[in-house]
Amino acid sequence: MNDLHTVQMQILRELIFNPKSKFSQLNITGITNDHFSYHIKVLIEKGLVKKEGNKYSLTTKGKMFSSKMDTSNMTTEKQPKVSVLLRPVLIKGSKTYYAVQQRLKEPYYGYYGFMTGKVKWGEKILEAGARELDEEMGLRGDMTLDYELHEMVYDKEGNMLEDKYFHCIEVIIKEDTLRIKDEGCENSWMTKKQFMEISPKYHNEVEIFNWFENRERDNIEQTYFIEGF
Repeated sequence: MNDLHTVQMQILRELIFNPKSKFSQLNITGITNDHFSYHIKVLIEKGLVKKEGNKYSLTTKGKMFSSKMDTSNMTTEKQPKVSVLLRPVLIKGSKTYYAVQQRLKEPYYGYYGFMTGKVKWGEKILEAGARELDEEMGLRGDMTLDYELHEMVYDKEGNMLEDKYFHCIEVIIKEDTLRIKDEGCENSWMTKKQFMEISPKYHNEVEIFNWFENRERDNIEQTYFIEGF
């Protein structure tokens, strides 16, 4: 949807502010009617615009798409990613272990840290956490939403690399069913000492561990400038 022609974006913009417009009211760009008709047809085929009688309006899909538009310059706005971050905890006797994942895909190939995953459309936070934990680690446990982290990551030149909201969840594991290898990752149990010594870790992984431990903040917003990605 991000490959719409400028004229098509202009049509959507007009329908945001002027629902149920006639053809002549929409064609404010001054191009020929045949050319303009083509762009209307494309929007109808994409399910963004509908025609009722002699008037055009946005479909539900069109309204959802238009809600992401910057109407001042007719571009779609980038939005932060919404993800879960999980710290699985397993207690064996007097020792506490944490499930740590080594990422084996780009970006951050080879880095260690707690597993993360995207929240799907219509999915509750703990549902997303349970699904991701099962899919990537083969684990289940009692989940607690601990804190929220908004993380903005830039390279050293100031170019934004990532903008993510993490729902940080602690999981108490009752049964050790950890899957060691999965596509794009390798999982292992580590003590706190082992976790602190492992390298390379993500730029803020020690902070994340300590935020879980201290439980002093509910909402955290951090900006990072990094070298590796």
